[in-house]
Amino acid sequence: ETVTYTDKASGVVFNAWPVGDLTIGLALPASALTTANATEFIGLLTCTSPKGLGTGWCGVSLGGGMNENLLVVAYPSAGQVLTSFRWATDYTFPTVYSGSAKLTQISSATNATHYSVIFRCQNCLAWSQGEVQGAAPTTEGYLLLGWAHATASPSNGACPNSFRVGQHDSQGIFAGQLNSAAVNPSYPAWAAKATSTVAGSC
Repeated sequence: ETVTYTDKASGVVFNAWPVGDLTIGLALPASALTTANATEFIGLLTCTSPKGLGTGWCGVSLGGGMNENLLVVAYPSAGQVLTSFRWATDYTFPTVYSGSAKLTQISSATNATHYSVIFRCQNCLAWSQGEVQGAAPTTEGYLLLGWAHATASPSNGACPNSFRVGQHDSQGIFAGQLNSAAVNPSYPAWAAKATSTVAGSC
């Protein structure tokens, strides 16, 4: 089920989907459902930390399945929420994505039960890795999204480009229906709030 969620601090309005142990949200440019497939979005990830403050990781596939689709991973570390773009060609640990995607944060938070990040994701709804290309066309009115969640923290977690994780504890794929709340003329102003590049300690 698609719900509408408004972040009080930033004012960003999302189409959001509570699935498993996380909530995924997207906000899109005003023309994304009608005349022009969006290549970027403002995203929300809120994930649970069943083992306490600063633990766990979660991820989203922007094309549904894990393989040959752009993956966005988030996890708490030292009071921040770190993110990494990843790419998989098999059901093994994904490598770092080498395409042109860019992520900047609007805000993040961690507490004893959850961690959350709101971010702008540029060049994320069309992707290219080597000879493989893909896209998530927003004018179709829905996005096929995959998700994964784990309770154990990554190793080497201080650096998003070199962290390691085991297999996730839960996962799923769903069609996120997009409605009129997903698009807003305020998108450029919201996107301008994404000024923080959180790189960790590499």
